[in-house]
Amino acid sequence: MIAAALAAAGLVAAAAVVLAASGGERTPTFAADVQPIFDAKCVSCHPVSYPYLDLRPGRSYQDLYRVSAETKPAFARVVPGLPELSYLLVHPPDPSLEGLLSAEDREVISAWIRAGAKND
Repeated sequence: MIAAALAAAGLVAAAAVVLAASGGERTPTFAADVQPIFDAKCVSCHPVSYPYLDLRPGRSYQDLYRVSAETKPAFARVVPGLPELSYLLVHPPDPSLEGLLSAEDREVISAWIRAGAKND
Protein backbone atom coordinates (compact mmCIF):
# COMPACT_ATOMS: atom_id res chain seq x y z
CA MET A 1 0.00 0.00 0.00
CA ILE A 2 2.78 2.43 0.88
CA ALA A 3 4.66 1.47 -2.29
CA ALA A 4 1.56 2.15 -4.36
CA ALA A 5 1.10 5.55 -2.72
CA LEU A 6 4.74 6.45 -3.38
CA ALA A 7 4.43 5.32 -6.99
CA ALA A 8 1.29 7.43 -7.44
CA ALA A 9 3.02 10.44 -5.88
CA GLY A 10 5.92 9.90 -8.26
CA LEU A 11 3.57 9.87 -11.24
CA VAL A 12 1.93 13.08 -10.09
CA ALA A 13 5.32 14.73 -9.62
CA ALA A 14 6.45 13.51 -13.04
CA ALA A 15 3.30 14.87 -14.66
CA ALA A 16 3.87 18.23 -12.97
CA VAL A 17 7.44 18.33 -14.30
CA VAL A 18 6.23 17.52 -17.83
CA LEU A 19 3.55 20.19 -17.65
CA ALA A 20 6.01 22.74 -16.30
CA ALA A 21 8.53 21.83 -19.00
CA SER A 22 5.89 22.25 -21.69
CA GLY A 23 5.15 25.72 -20.31
CA GLY A 24 1.54 25.10 -19.36
CA GLU A 25 -0.82 23.81 -16.77
CA ARG A 26 -3.53 21.26 -17.30
CA THR A 27 -6.74 22.87 -18.51
CA PRO A 28 -9.68 22.04 -16.25
CA THR A 29 -12.41 19.95 -17.83
CA PHE A 30 -16.10 20.27 -17.16
CA ALA A 31 -16.67 16.65 -16.09
CA ALA A 32 -13.55 16.19 -13.97
CA ASP A 33 -13.12 19.62 -12.44
CA VAL A 34 -16.14 21.93 -12.75
CA GLN A 35 -19.09 19.58 -12.21
CA PRO A 36 -17.56 18.20 -8.97
CA ILE A 37 -17.54 21.77 -7.59
CA PHE A 38 -21.23 22.11 -8.45
CA ASP A 39 -21.94 18.67 -6.95
CA ALA A 40 -20.23 19.56 -3.68
CA LYS A 41 -21.40 23.13 -3.26
CA CYS A 42 -24.30 24.05 -5.54
CA VAL A 43 -26.78 21.25 -6.24
CA SER A 44 -28.40 21.46 -2.82
CA CYS A 45 -29.93 24.79 -3.90
CA HIS A 46 -29.83 24.59 -7.70
CA PRO A 47 -32.55 23.68 -8.77
CA VAL A 48 -34.41 23.27 -5.46
CA SER A 49 -34.38 26.89 -4.27
CA TYR A 50 -33.42 28.37 -7.65
CA PRO A 51 -35.40 26.39 -10.26
CA TYR A 52 -34.22 28.58 -13.15
CA LEU A 53 -30.72 27.03 -12.93
CA ASP A 54 -30.20 23.29 -12.62
CA LEU A 55 -26.60 22.45 -11.72
CA ARG A 56 -27.08 18.71 -11.33
CA PRO A 57 -24.98 16.36 -13.46
CA GLY A 58 -26.39 15.86 -16.92
CA ARG A 59 -28.29 19.14 -16.77
CA SER A 60 -25.84 21.83 -15.74
CA TYR A 61 -23.91 22.38 -18.96
CA GLN A 62 -26.96 23.10 -21.09
CA ASP A 63 -28.22 25.49 -18.40
CA LEU A 64 -24.93 27.41 -18.42
CA TYR A 65 -23.33 27.54 -21.86
CA ARG A 66 -24.41 30.71 -23.71
CA VAL A 67 -27.70 30.85 -21.78
CA SER A 68 -29.04 34.20 -20.59
CA ALA A 69 -29.10 34.64 -16.85
CA GLU A 70 -32.66 34.51 -15.57
CA THR A 71 -32.10 37.38 -13.15
CA LYS A 72 -30.08 39.50 -15.65
CA PRO A 73 -31.09 38.47 -19.20
CA ALA A 74 -28.57 40.84 -20.80
CA PHE A 75 -25.80 38.60 -19.46
CA ALA A 76 -24.93 35.05 -20.47
CA ARG A 77 -24.21 32.64 -17.64
CA VAL A 78 -21.06 31.39 -19.37
CA VAL A 79 -19.36 33.27 -22.21
CA PRO A 80 -16.70 30.95 -23.67
CA GLY A 81 -13.25 32.50 -23.34
CA LEU A 82 -14.46 35.39 -21.17
CA PRO A 83 -14.84 34.61 -17.47
CA GLU A 84 -14.94 38.33 -16.71
CA LEU A 85 -18.20 38.56 -18.70
CA SER A 86 -19.69 35.28 -17.49
CA TYR A 87 -22.54 35.91 -15.07
CA LEU A 88 -21.75 32.64 -13.29
CA LEU A 89 -18.64 34.33 -11.88
CA VAL A 90 -19.51 38.03 -11.78
CA HIS A 91 -22.98 38.10 -10.26
CA PRO A 92 -23.18 39.18 -6.64
CA PRO A 93 -23.82 36.10 -4.49
CA ASP A 94 -26.50 35.85 -1.87
CA PRO A 95 -24.76 37.44 1.16
CA SER A 96 -25.32 34.32 3.24
CA LEU A 97 -23.44 32.25 0.60
CA GLU A 98 -20.69 34.72 -0.22
CA GLY A 99 -17.84 32.40 0.76
CA LEU A 100 -19.37 29.23 -0.62
CA LEU A 101 -16.97 28.98 -3.55
CA SER A 102 -13.32 29.16 -2.55
CA ALA A 103 -10.80 31.19 -4.52
CA GLU A 104 -9.51 27.89 -5.89
CA ASP A 105 -13.04 26.86 -7.01
CA ARG A 106 -13.49 30.19 -8.75
CA GLU A 107 -10.11 29.88 -10.48
CA VAL A 108 -10.93 26.37 -11.74
CA ILE A 109 -14.23 27.60 -13.19
CA SER A 110 -12.53 30.69 -14.61
CA ALA A 111 -9.76 28.63 -16.25
CA TRP A 112 -12.37 26.30 -17.77
CA ILE A 113 -14.26 29.28 -19.21
CA ARG A 114 -11.02 30.90 -20.49
CA ALA A 115 -10.21 27.64 -22.29
CA GLY A 116 -13.52 27.79 -24.18
CA ALA A 117 -15.99 26.22 -21.69
CA LYS A 118 -16.09 22.89 -23.49
CA ASN A 119 -18.43 20.08 -22.42
CA ASP A 120 -15.64 17.62 -21.81
